[in-house]
Amino acid sequence: MRAVKQELPVSKLKDPDMRAAPAAMERAVRRAHRDAHRHGTGVLVVENGKMVEVAPDPALYEDDPATRPKKR
Repeated sequence: MRAVKQELPVSKLKDPDMRAAPAAMERAVRRAHRDAHRHGTGVLVVENGKMVEVAPDPALYEDDPATRPKKR
């Protein structure tokens, strides 16, 4: 089952770096899940104020061109 892609929040700040932060965080999450899958480890997340390890979610990295390994 594929997760429904959510719209990223749009920042109204004037600084272009800050406006790009939500998209950068989304890419980081996708890469973390992809790398955890490739190395057979879990992903650390905070749930209810506690840090827990969860299995990587394939829906976050399978069809995302930004997280595909670069061809040499």
